Amino acid sequence: MTQSKFIHIADLHLGKTQYNNKQRYKDYFRAFKGILEKAIKEKVDFILIAGDMFDNRKISPRVLTKVFYIIRDFKKKSKETLNRAIPLICIEGNHDNPIYSTRSWMTFLADLELIILLAGEYNKETQEIIFSPYDKKSRRGGVITVNNIHIYGLPFYGSSTTHLFDSIKQAIQKEDSTLNILMMHFGIQGQDKSKPGIKLSDNLKKLHEKVDYLALGHFHKQYKFPSKERWIFNPGSLEINDVKEVFEEYKRGAFLISCEDSSYRISSLDCENGNSEDPNYIPNRKFWTISKPIDISKTTSFEESINLVLDYLKKNGVPLKGSTLATEKSDLNCPVLLFSIEGEINYSRLEVNIHELRSKVLEKFAVLEVRIFSPFLMSKLDDIKIPEEKKTIDEIENEVFTELVKINPLFDNDFQEVVEFMKILKKDLSVKSPNYKALKQFSKNWVLQNSEKFNLPASSLKILKETEESTRERNEKELVEEDDSLYSHEENLEGELEDEIIYE
Repeated sequence: MTQSKFIHIADLHLGKTQYNNKQRYKDYFRAFKGILEKAIKEKVDFILIAGDMFDNRKISPRVLTKVFYIIRDFKKKSKETLNRAIPLICIEGNHDNPIYSTRSWMTFLADLELIILLAGEYNKETQEIIFSPYDKKSRRGGVITVNNIHIYGLPFYGSSTTHLFDSIKQAIQKEDSTLNILMMHFGIQGQDKSKPGIKLSDNLKKLHEKVDYLALGHFHKQYKFPSKERWIFNPGSLEINDVKEVFEEYKRGAFLISCEDSSYRISSLDCENGNSEDPNYIPNRKFWTISKPIDISKTTSFEESINLVLDYLKKNGVPLKGSTLATEKSDLNCPVLLFSIEGEINYSRLEVNIHELRSKVLEKFAVLEVRIFSPFLMSKLDDIKIPEEKKTIDEIENEVFTELVKINPLFDNDFQEVVEFMKILKKDLSVKSPNYKALKQFSKNWVLQNSEKFNLPASSLKILKETEESTRERNEKELVEEDDSLYSHEENLEGELEDEIIYE
C-alpha cells in the first residue's frame, strides 16, 4: 500500500504588476511562497503547477531572478526539514511559452534543475501523442513516476486541444493499483462564462478510462467536475488578476491531495480576502467592495460630488490615513477599494473627472489602490451615458470578437474556436516587438488544421498548401537562430545569478 501527498496549483502569473502598483507585484510572489511553505509543513511528495507560472512570455531579469531564489531557497529548506527536496512538476501555459519556439524561460528553469517540465509531444504526421519517460540527464520528458503515481504532462495547445483527446488516451498506459495524473492547460466550457472553453465531449469523457486525476489550469475560478464522480480539477489562481473575480466572488486557491494506491482524497486551500492565521487559507490582498453604488444625482458640480463620495466612504468604515485602523501598504489588509457612482447629474459629463476623484480618495484614505466604476451615471445636460462599465476588458473584447465572428456564416460550426484564435493573435500583436513571422506561420497552421471544419474556400487553401512546403525549411532555420539567441540570453543571465544579487 503506497501513500502519497501532493499540492495542485496553477495560474501564478508571477511578474504581474496589477494597476502598475509595486505592492501588487509583490503579492503574487508572496502567495507562491506561502504555498511552498505549506508544502513543507504538509510534507508533500511533489507540487503540480498546471501552467501560467509567469504572467508573460517575455519576462524581465528581475522577475526571473526572484523566481530563481524563491525556488532555490524552497528546495534548500525542504532538504533541511524533510531530508529530501520537493519537486515542482510543471507544464507550460499560454502565458509561459513563446509561439513557435522550442525554448522558453520554463525550459531554462528546467535546465537549472529548479523544476521538472513535462511536455508530451504531438506527431503531426502520425497524429500520435508521445509521452517519453522523463530523462534526468536531458531534463526533458512527457511522463514521470513518483511513488507509484504516473504524472503525464502536455503544454498549452489552444483550440487544437479538443482534437487531441483520443490520441492522449491511446498514449497513456493504465495499471492496477496506480494513480494516473494528466496535467493540461485549458478550461471546461461553462465554468467561466466570459471565456471560451473545451466542451465535455465523449472523447474527453473517455479519457477518464485512463486518467484518474485531470490537473487543469487556465481558468482562474476553482471547480471540480463533473458533479458526480469528479475527476477534473481546476484550483483557480493564487491571487486576484481581474476585478471580475471579485465581483463574481470566484473561489480560488489550491488543492491538497492525499493518495493511497489509485484512490485519493481532496482538501481545498482557499484564498482569503486579506491576512489569515488559519492554515487552511492562503492570504491574499484584501479587496474592499462598497456594494451599494453612491448616488451623486443631487450634486450641482463634480467638485461637490467628490466631497459627497469622500463622506460616504468615511461613514462606511473605509480607514482614514493616520487612524488606528490604517495599515501599511505592505500589509495584505491594506485594501484595493472598489466602488461605483450613479445617478442623473445636472451638469455636463465633461466635468466628470474619475482620475481626480481617485486621487482625492488615495490622499484621504489608507488604501493601496482605488478602482471607480460608473455604469449608471447619466447627464441631463448631454443626455449621454458616461462610458465607464463594470465589464472587464476581457469581457468587452470577447463580446466584440464574438459578434464579428457570428456575422460570417463560414464559422457557424464552432465560432468560439475562432474567437480564441483572434484573442491569441491580438495578445501577441499587442507586445512591444511582435514576432510577425511566427504569427504568420501560426495563422497558416491554424487555417490548414481547421479547413474542413469551417469549409474554407478551396482557392485559399490551395495557395496556403503550396507555400507551406517552400517556407518549412526557412522557418526551421529561423527557429534554430531564435533558440541560439535565447540560449545566449540564458547564459548571460545564468552568469548574473551566480553573483550576489539583492532583490526585493
